[in-house]
Amino acid sequence: MMYPAGQPSWTDLTTPAPEQTQAFYGALFGWQYQHTGDALGNYVIAHHGGKTAAGIMPVPVGSDMPIAWTVYFASDDIAADVQRARELGGQVLMGPEQVGEEGQMALIGDPSGASFGLWQAGAHQGAQTREQPGSVVWVELNTRDSASALAFYTALFRADSEAVDGMDYHQLKHGDQGYAGISGMAENWEAIGISEWLTYFYVPDVDEAARVAEQQGGKVLVAPFDMPYGRMAVLRDPGGASFAVMNPGPMHEA
Repeated sequence: MMYPAGQPSWTDLTTPAPEQTQAFYGALFGWQYQHTGDALGNYVIAHHGGKTAAGIMPVPVGSDMPIAWTVYFASDDIAADVQRARELGGQVLMGPEQVGEEGQMALIGDPSGASFGLWQAGAHQGAQTREQPGSVVWVELNTRDSASALAFYTALFRADSEAVDGMDYHQLKHGDQGYAGISGMAENWEAIGISEWLTYFYVPDVDEAARVAEQQGGKVLVAPFDMPYGRMAVLRDPGGASFAVMNPGPMHEA
């Protein structure tokens, strides 16, 4: 599956507890796992129905990598995109570096302090799942400096943006297609607490997903609630990474 440049193509989790975390997401989403072994840093690829969904990797020894889900945006020229990110005020945290025959990756810190990835595909194009539990349905930057973040990402990805009336919220768009959100956080909003990208995974029943998450050792940060785009909750896994679950309702069927 090919992803247009600038759009989210993959997400992976860095965790201090890979085995516990795999059990957690297996119970929550029904994921099964492919272990790549030492050659790729014991990276684990999650599958659903035989299709790739996401990645899980242990925190490397001695690394200060954050415990978090990282969103990767597709790139046609990762070297040029890394250079442009640097010129726009971003910080290059890693790469670009070759990942076997799978592709090239880089990690970038944006001006608001959030980190994200760039992925230039080789053999690995990105996530294959659609409309299955654990499929990524949305990604959203929560930040206390939404104006700077919006300027950075629209310039980096050459994206359009559209404001949501009455909210400090913008969609990044290519043409008519919205593919990511940038949300200004209120000063008293502590569910996430720092600027970071939040990955939304599809589930058929948000309330049941929240119950299973707690049963499996996770935590409910924001209880299930309805919004104009469906029903969602924000959760934390046993390793400490935050993520969201969502059922877009009729939008998902369209």
